[in-house]
Amino acid sequence: MSAVAVTANSDRRAGRSGQGVGSAVVAEPVTFTLPVPPSVNQMFRNVRGKGRVKTEAYDQWRGAAKTSLRLQAITPVAGPVVAVFGVERGSLAADIDNRIKAMLDAIVAAKIILDDNQVTAFAAAWLPRANGLAHIQIFPAGRLGIEFHPSKDRATGGWFPALINDGEPDGPFDQ
Repeated sequence: MSAVAVTANSDRRAGRSGQGVGSAVVAEPVTFTLPVPPSVNQMFRNVRGKGRVKTEAYDQWRGAAKTSLRLQAITPVAGPVVAVFGVERGSLAADIDNRIKAMLDAIVAAKIILDDNQVTAFAAAWLPRANGLAHIQIFPAGRLGIEFHPSKDRATGGWFPALINDGEPDGPFDQ
């Protein structure tokens, strides 16, 4: 299988697997986009007497994410998964890990995966700024080769994952 780049120029279509929840393991990842989410630091605020509440910015992003995912008609993936995130970088001061929670919560809310506890592993990279999107691939958990290609300035880059189907067992964890 050839490598699939998670980059701003990816031309893969959403819901590519053709398999739904409860069916056999998908042969291809599902690929889709989301608007770049706010940082975890901007998702909640403390309100006296109420505790932590969602911010207006997070509520707006959740609405935009829900609409985006619904319009892409993404095929759900059953069981354990591996997620690959490419997030367009808006600031050199931002932390990539602060973007993952919001995207996983949106993916679960859209029923693409049942629960984020099904994410066995993930990889994340900043992409060059283009149109304010995060590019996501969800693979069924299994043997997956993945390679990172940095940009010239090394502030961004992209993951190139490929499913491995060589007939070999999954490894020492396969018992």
